[in-house]
Amino acid sequence: MGRRWPVGSATGAGPRPWVRAAVVVTGTVVVSAAAVGGGLWLTGDDPDQPHGGDAHTSAPPCGVVPEDAVARALPGAVLETDTGGPLAGGEGTACVWTTAGLDTDPQGVLRVDLSARFTDASAEPVVTGDEAAARAQEDVVPQRGRPVELGSGGRAEVWRGQVPGTAELAFHHDNLLVRVSYSAVEEDDPVPFDRARETVVGFAEQLGEVL
Repeated sequence: MGRRWPVGSATGAGPRPWVRAAVVVTGTVVVSAAAVGGGLWLTGDDPDQPHGGDAHTSAPPCGVVPEDAVARALPGAVLETDTGGPLAGGEGTACVWTTAGLDTDPQGVLRVDLSARFTDASAEPVVTGDEAAARAQEDVVPQRGRPVELGSGGRAEVWRGQVPGTAELAFHHDNLLVRVSYSAVEEDDPVPFDRARETVVGFAEQLGEVL
């Protein structure tokens, strides 16, 4: 995994080496199916069965993500990764869009992970899917995460990624945990964090409206 993605600019000049390295690192982290999230990204464990009270009985497919939301966040991006599989206690879908190699600016990567967390009726007391998703959100958000109210009515947490030009966000909708990672370079430089943050929040608002 971790295919190197060539990154160009609208002017035709290649980005400075440190910018290219940053985006390659971001791409490697974003595409990795088990690199981040304490087991919340795809694992090989068998899932528990959904409970009757679970609003999401499976992880939604990548097709649930509005095309206009992707186009607004990362114009010209194409879906490169669409995978799904079991999680410990649920089921997950990983979706990655990229503009790598395309004649667009900005160049970047957008990743969405959708993790359905199922009710654990064997626990004492019972842990509902909604509670499991809320706990999972707490686990993935670092201390630098900051709360933000989404226009769709949900509450998310957003934080600066480890690579320049990156913003990450997580929220849960009933028993579905949603994690979004956005990273972009424009005119050879990583986009400012404030702009990356605005982009990822706007994207999450659109996504939240269809879940």
